[in-house]
Amino acid sequence: MSAAETSICVSVLCIYVLRATPPSRVFDHLADTRENVCTEKSAPISPDSRKITCNYPTTRFHPSSSSFSLTRKRSNERLCVSILPAAHAKEPSLEIMPNGDTQTRPIGSSIILTCKPNVDDTKLIKDMQWIDPQDRVIESLNTPGHSKPPMYTELLQDNSLSLFFNSLQEQQAGKYTCKATYANSIQLQRSVTIDTIVAITWDNAPSNQYPILGEDFAIQCKVRARPSPSVDWLYNGELIKTNDHYIIETYALKIKNVQESDDGIYTCRAYVLTTGELKERPIRVEVHIRPTVEELSSPVDVIEGEDASIQCKAHGKPPPKFTWVKSLTHQNLSNADRFGVDPDTGVLTITNVNREDAGEYQCTATNLAAQANTNIRVNVIVKPKIMEFLNSSVVQDKEASLVCKAFGRPPPQVTFRKLTNDQPYAKGAQLDDDRIILTNSADDITGETVGRLTISESLRSNDGLYECIAENAGGEARRNGHLTVEFPPSFASMPNTSVWSWEQKPVNISCIAESIPNATIRWTVHGDQRIDNDNMIKQLGNGPLSTLMIVPLDKRYYTTYKCIASNAHGTRERNIELREATKPGEVPQAKMAEITATTIRFDLVPPSTNPELPVRTITVQYKEEGQTWMQARNKTWTVDSFYVLEGLKPHTSYEFRFAARNEVGLGNWGAYHQEITPVRTFPNEPKIITPTGEYDLSRFNNQYELAWLAPADNGEPIDMYRVKYCQIKRVSGDWQLLDDTCRTEDVKTQGRLRHWLKNLYSDTFYKVELMAHNAMGFSKPGSAKFKTARGKFLSSNYLSLSLFLSSSFSCLFSLSLSPFLFFLSLSFYVVCNRVRYDSRKYYSKRRTYSQRVSSRDFRGFVFAFKIVTCHRSLCMCV
Repeated sequence: MSAAETSICVSVLCIYVLRATPPSRVFDHLADTRENVCTEKSAPISPDSRKITCNYPTTRFHPSSSSFSLTRKRSNERLCVSILPAAHAKEPSLEIMPNGDTQTRPIGSSIILTCKPNVDDTKLIKDMQWIDPQDRVIESLNTPGHSKPPMYTELLQDNSLSLFFNSLQEQQAGKYTCKATYANSIQLQRSVTIDTIVAITWDNAPSNQYPILGEDFAIQCKVRARPSPSVDWLYNGELIKTNDHYIIETYALKIKNVQESDDGIYTCRAYVLTTGELKERPIRVEVHIRPTVEELSSPVDVIEGEDASIQCKAHGKPPPKFTWVKSLTHQNLSNADRFGVDPDTGVLTITNVNREDAGEYQCTATNLAAQANTNIRVNVIVKPKIMEFLNSSVVQDKEASLVCKAFGRPPPQVTFRKLTNDQPYAKGAQLDDDRIILTNSADDITGETVGRLTISESLRSNDGLYECIAENAGGEARRNGHLTVEFPPSFASMPNTSVWSWEQKPVNISCIAESIPNATIRWTVHGDQRIDNDNMIKQLGNGPLSTLMIVPLDKRYYTTYKCIASNAHGTRERNIELREATKPGEVPQAKMAEITATTIRFDLVPPSTNPELPVRTITVQYKEEGQTWMQARNKTWTVDSFYVLEGLKPHTSYEFRFAARNEVGLGNWGAYHQEITPVRTFPNEPKIITPTGEYDLSRFNNQYELAWLAPADNGEPIDMYRVKYCQIKRVSGDWQLLDDTCRTEDVKTQGRLRHWLKNLYSDTFYKVELMAHNAMGFSKPGSAKFKTARGKFLSSNYLSLSLFLSSSFSCLFSLSLSPFLFFLSLSFYVVCNRVRYDSRKYYSKRRTYSQRVSSRDFRGFVFAFKIVTCHRSLCMCV
């Protein structure tokens, strides 16, 4: 039998089967079984037909149908057979859902692949499993819970096996195979390829990057994606191209010779052409500057025992942080005792500085760009201390020396000052006294200084307290010492050589002997006669102060007493005379100097006396004619005062006598005098108080304070004062009164001796007259001249010009700015009225204005006034 090829279509697959030429009965059988189904052009099937057309309700293959076609050419025939499901078995296979040999998914997504057996009996499926791209079996999820592996399998109820990816990763891409065994003998498998899509990912693209000034820098932007991305750069919205300053590299933008102007926001832009994905990464670029530390030109001095701060200054970007270490020990001073470091300002603080703190310190300034350091030398200054300053003694006219020893670092300068002087002595010989020489001897190793003050031919004036002053950069120290200049006794503090007594009055005679060492004192009288045997004389003290208590019973005691003082350097004597004092003599002269109805003033000459026993007071005794001296009244004046007697009666005859008084008592009456007081009349002329000069100057420009002395009232009390003041001016060297400028004011307050003249004109001369009034009439006027201070009055020319300009401008402004017309018109109306009122007031007050200014100025003022009036009319019209 020859072989023939038959094409059998099962579902959508064609299987070629080798078979023998079928007998015609097969077609007959098919025709019989499916009559009117398999036909050729709607004709019954015949064994000789070349082509058979299968007519089904649908012409396309349906999975639920079981049909295939057979084609026969001569020996081959196409056979269309319809087989019922119950009469034919499935071909076993595996199906992976979702369909497709390749599944493309983005990374990070969760997916499930289900392997489903396509067999007649799923119970015959065994050993179903998933194999990963590395040919490893993917384990199933054995333990339920919240934590699951990234990839696992799970058997479903219909014997399908699902493969789960919780979060698909790029390395999980590849070919996955589902395998199974069917009916213990048939091996089934099906594969699917997972292709991952990697979204644009920034692997190394920090959002803040910091290049260093002056260096080349690559702005990092490493981007990853699948498919591979393209990258470009933007700066301030403009696309960057490779040039002399920028070089675009694969994963970076390189900036050559970075400058501060390169600060800003750079945009790294990545995109994938095939997917259309686009992402931008803004990167802030801040140019950092390496820190630079300011060098200190000289060492830093700190003072022992005090707190000190050392500033380390550095510049950089960002601002650097500071650290301090001591160079010798390399100790970080941030954590050291007594030390403090401010990392932001660079200030090193040392509390209670010790001498051991001296040395070299290193300041380091660090920022993100780099670090810089500098070494600073610290010197500890030890405050000066005076170790020794001893008192010294010297004999007058000999050389004296004061030595002061002081310690400090650096060695202090030592000077001296006498406490009675304001300034210390200068080094070397003194300009005002070359006997005094100051020297210093300093030792830098020990830190000691010896100061020496040498005084040759010392005087008593050199004796006293001296101050040693030791001074260096840390401060100063002071200590007092005494220089004693020894000298023989001196009676310099005893100016008087006479002592007075009278009428057996006990008296003390004192002797003060100044000397170093103290002197001893003894007394003699009548030459060298000792006083030990006289009961009326007692000696108190033997030096340096000694006093004789004497009761002068008779004239023998009024004699000379000798004080003799002695010490190791000599003996000195001083005579003191005890003299008998008497009352002063009669007043030699008394004259009447001035008389009124109620007062009288005398000119008196006191009697001559010893200057050591002067006249203290003078007493007057006075009575009316016809009275006795027993009825007289007394008044006492101190010597050289005004000898004025008040309260007398008008038109009365008085008798006067005078006596002088000293420490002894009142002398005899003498200098008898008689006067008759005048009758009652008007007061005396008042005296205006003014300084010496032709006129007084007022401190004010519009007022003047008038002050006067109350005159004698001449028997009737003063009830008022009248003040008259007028403007004056100088004409040809003489003062001329200005007409119609006088004013008169009455001051009626009794006892008032001051009055303010107000509403005066500035820089103006005035003459004032003052009269006192009583019941008898007005006194003669007292007069004075004064001038007021300069004031701030605008001249007519300036006033006219300013008013003209302001009026012109305001008119133009009012006409041009119509929206503000009403407001401006109202404002200028008020101003015009005010200026006009002030002008009238000023002109009415100064009726003599034309006398003080030229006619030209006056016309200018009138012109200005007319301008204001015109402007007011214009404003009202507008």
